[in-house]
Amino acid sequence: MLPPPKDERELISLWKNGDESAFNQLFKLHFHKLLRFASRYTSDAELAKEIAMDVMFRTWQKKEDLAEDRQSLEPFLFHLLKAAIVDQFRKKTLPLLPIEQMSSEPVSVEQADDLVQYRELNTLYQESLNRLSPQRRLVFEMRQQQGMSYQEIAAELEISSKTVNRHLTDSFHTVRNFMRKNGEMALFFLSTIGISGFN
Repeated sequence: MLPPPKDERELISLWKNGDESAFNQLFKLHFHKLLRFASRYTSDAELAKEIAMDVMFRTWQKKEDLAEDRQSLEPFLFHLLKAAIVDQFRKKTLPLLPIEQMSSEPVSVEQADDLVQYRELNTLYQESLNRLSPQRRLVFEMRQQQGMSYQEIAAELEISSKTVNRHLTDSFHTVRNFMRKNGEMALFFLSTIGISGFN
């Protein structure tokens, strides 16, 4: 029996050389980190688990592509995970924050004729988000729904703060211009849900 591996690099080497138990240890080492990250972008626990499992499965399939002297699988895994999350946005399977879970009653509800009109405005807002590219929508929702700072977004997506700023600025203009075309009430709706610009 082989002695216990001393580090992840050795586990990777053993796995690439046919030791199935080494991959099991790599799975235990990384799966829950992937699951926690995926859970931040969907309220569906099963979907988050499915995404994390798929990333580990795809890693298994790409075993031959990995260098034997790789120090850790983490950068590779999170690269796949971020691509999988963006793909979920592209497929429009990640649910937006339900109206009932918003932190406060929007002012526009009181000014609208009834709740139906408010829901129609929310539908328009969701349509505006669908006009964003998957990457920009992910950055936009990390900022607007998760409340993450530019630096936090940049670190998690491995892009510069300048790129984050560009994505947010372009996203804001796309959303605002779409809502403006649907009337002043639609435009005012943005301010009632806390979208009046990026600071």
